[in-house]
Amino acid sequence: MILLFSLLVAASLARQDPLKAVLRSPRQTLREYGRYKAARHLTFGPSEDRMRLGVWKRSAEMVADENSRAGHTAELELNFFAIMTKEERQQYLGYNSSTELTAKLRTFDSVLSDLPTEKDWTKEGKVTVVKDQANCGSCWTFGAVGGLETRYALQENAVLRNFAEKEYLDCVYEGKVDGCNGGWMHDCYVYSANNGGRLAKTSDYPYNPFDGICDTSEIFDAMVAAKITGYEKVATTEADNIAAIAEGSITVAFEATKFFQMYKTGILKDMTCTGSSNHAVTAVGYTEKYILVKNSWGAGWGEKGFVRYMRGHHNCGLYQESFYPQLEATGVADSNPDEATDYVAPDNDDRFDPDVCRDKYLKCTKEHCKNVVYAERYCAKTCGKCTDKDGCPSGTIKCSDGVCRHEHMCP
Repeated sequence: MILLFSLLVAASLARQDPLKAVLRSPRQTLREYGRYKAARHLTFGPSEDRMRLGVWKRSAEMVADENSRAGHTAELELNFFAIMTKEERQQYLGYNSSTELTAKLRTFDSVLSDLPTEKDWTKEGKVTVVKDQANCGSCWTFGAVGGLETRYALQENAVLRNFAEKEYLDCVYEGKVDGCNGGWMHDCYVYSANNGGRLAKTSDYPYNPFDGICDTSEIFDAMVAAKITGYEKVATTEADNIAAIAEGSITVAFEATKFFQMYKTGILKDMTCTGSSNHAVTAVGYTEKYILVKNSWGAGWGEKGFVRYMRGHHNCGLYQESFYPQLEATGVADSNPDEATDYVAPDNDDRFDPDVCRDKYLKCTKEHCKNVVYAERYCAKTCGKCTDKDGCPSGTIKCSDGVCRHEHMCP
């Protein structure tokens, strides 16, 4: 009876994030909250600390629930958003979807079967390093620049260039609105087209999270090999977005939920969105499983600043507001490329696949293998009980007589 109870407990814990056990204990919860603050050098007064603890606990409960859910394909974590209020998290967004755009949509004649099964511009050195918009709602500038950088690098005589979001932030809405309160990606391309197709590079026009005075009179135009002449809006289907990404990067918008903000790794399928698009990013690749997206919250967020969104899902409106710039070659050669990202998509998604053999219990040791139930049901990988498609244990094959043996022992 005791053994049966132990096995049931093991089974119930097998899928549970260890954070769940922490949250059941007030003392351990406070200790974990203290570790979180210490790691980020955070200190608060007594009143604010009580408020922050409540916010942190709600974030921790959401993370623990998702990471314990059967069938989840991504992991969440207690990152820098975990302690923020809704108003504070809002400052890291900035796409304004309140204006209806009447631009003609570009549809693609190609069908998915005609395209490469995957395209990852990071592998080809055509995506710049991850950047950080900080607590300014300037994501629209980062999305627009990301949608430009890869496509510029693919132009004849061009190189990978790290273009300046700060010029867009200062200049696109100068004298009208504060760019840190949000904007639209296509307005960036219109600004460039109206100013000779220009845009500075980041090293000449460094970013800071404030909308400043627009003055480009003495700042070098880094659009050397091509000029921006306008923009295209991609039709609102996954297939059209995939076809556009096959040509180069595109800027996309979607609803960034608290669930999304807590993303750590894996292929994300967000089911919590309820509103409209509020964040702009850059789509830089795809596979048969996911869309690869570059974010602008620094390399400490997600997968070194990237997120993989599941194919065949609406992804909180990811395909509804997609753009890229129209470029016209100048015939002038650019030189001295800027740094490319070192991001490589993790090859470990089978940990979410129920058909892949793994230990179901989090702390399996060889001692558990002495118990048949543990060995076969909960610690199969540790105990060498994994089977292949033929039902044979790992390291063996099914011989012609139907018996599983090591290959050299087959008759």
